[in-house]
Amino acid sequence: MPQLTAGRLRRGLTEPLLPVAVLALLAVAAAALDATVLCWAAVGALAGFALSGSV
Repeated sequence: MPQLTAGRLRRGLTEPLLPVAVLALLAVAAAALDATVLCWAAVGALAGFALSGSV
């Protein structure tokens, strides 16, 4: 069993794929449920995440 180093763990936790995927699914689900405010909040979170330089 390979050991998980702190650097490898940190890279795994800061990988932008997971939060972007979760926010995108939230936006689609909110749009499907006609939850306009929640949908725009998720889209705004995606935009803020993209503009922060994290992606």
